[in-house]
Amino acid sequence: MDEDDQPSTSSASRSVNVNIDEDIDNDLDDEDFVLNDEAAEIARLQLPEEDEKPKEELDPKERDERIAKIDFRCSACDMHELVHYFGREPPFALGIKYLEDTFVMRDPFQPPPPRWQMKPEYYIAIGSHCSSCSKVVCKDAACSYYYTKTVCLPCGKVELKDWPVEAQARFRKQLAAAEADKDK
Repeated sequence: MDEDDQPSTSSASRSVNVNIDEDIDNDLDDEDFVLNDEAAEIARLQLPEEDEKPKEELDPKERDERIAKIDFRCSACDMHELVHYFGREPPFALGIKYLEDTFVMRDPFQPPPPRWQMKPEYYIAIGSHCSSCSKVVCKDAACSYYYTKTVCLPCGKVELKDWPVEAQARFRKQLAAAEADKDK
């Protein structure tokens, strides 16, 4: 065999040593880069700072979702109440979805469920906006009527002719009862 055909152990070990030396040189280059530019590297890795204003802690009363914050005032009877929710799906009344935006409050006579349990609570639907004039009205029979949507009594009198006969009869009964209550 020729010397060229036979692998020499010394040349193989030299090539391995050369590769190891190159890896060490590359590692040193990376360390030099990091060490020379450490401040820039740290700045690059940090999260961007938000406004320099200190975040104000919310008052515990503002964070508590059990405290009613939405003002409700009926335009017909002037009933005033603070409610917990306005919309179609109150988060505390699990599985309930209204057909229109409704003012809803938690039942004030029931204790709250523990925070770690998703448990439906008792609730009271207080009122809604009139679908015709957009005034806020309560669900009292003297203030509003519900037929596919909430209407105040004055708007209901105008729309009455467009309703089915059964709805017209029920609305007329409600109007008569409301008039009788006013006379007392």
